[in-house]
Amino acid sequence: MRRLLAIAALVLLAGCGTTTSPMPYSPVSRPPPLSGARPVVAVTEVQDAREGGREDPNWVGTIRGGYGNPLKRLETPGTVADTVAQAFRDALAARGLAAAPGGTYDLRVTIVRFDASQYVRREATAEFRVTLVERATGRQVWSETGRSRVVDGSLLAVTGIFADIEDLRRTALQAMAEAIDDALNKPGLVAAIRG
Repeated sequence: MRRLLAIAALVLLAGCGTTTSPMPYSPVSRPPPLSGARPVVAVTEVQDAREGGREDPNWVGTIRGGYGNPLKRLETPGTVADTVAQAFRDALAARGLAAAPGGTYDLRVTIVRFDASQYVRREATAEFRVTLVERATGRQVWSETGRSRVVDGSLLAVTGIFADIEDLRRTALQAMAEAIDDALNKPGLVAAIRG
C-alpha cells in the first residue's frame, strides 16, 4: 500500500509545475492583402489591464484538477504585455503596415482579457482594445476592439495532471491571433491611415 501511495505522489508531483513558453503571433488564416499598405504604424504602448492575471504579469493560463485546484501553469518568458506587443508588431508586418518606432502612427493596445484554462475542455479568451494615434498631432484617428473565445477538446478529454500544457498553449495562441486579426482586419484601420 505504501508503495502504491508513493508512486501516486510521484505522478502527482511530476504533473505539477509551471511551463514558460514563447507565444508568437501566427494567424489562423492568411491576413487579407491591403492595397496601398505602407509601413507607417508602430506599436508604442501596451497596457495590461486584465482582471485575471493582474497579480502575475507573465501568467496566461492554468490546467486545473477536479476540485479547481491549479496543477499546471502556462507563462510567457517576458510579460504578457511584451508578448502581445510583439504579436501586434508581427501582425502589422504581415499586413505591410509595421514601421519602426517614430512612424507616422502610434498603435496603443490595452489587454482587456487574455487567459486560458482547462478543467475538462480547453478554453481561451482574448480581448484587445486598439487605438491608432497620429503621431504629429496626437489625434486619435481610429479605435477598435478585437475579441476571440476558443473552446477546444471534448468532454472526454484527458484532464488534470495528464493534460498536456502544450494543448492549452495552442488554444491560447489561437485566441490571441484571432483577437488581433479581428481588430486589424476591420476596414477602419486602412481608411484611417489613408485619411
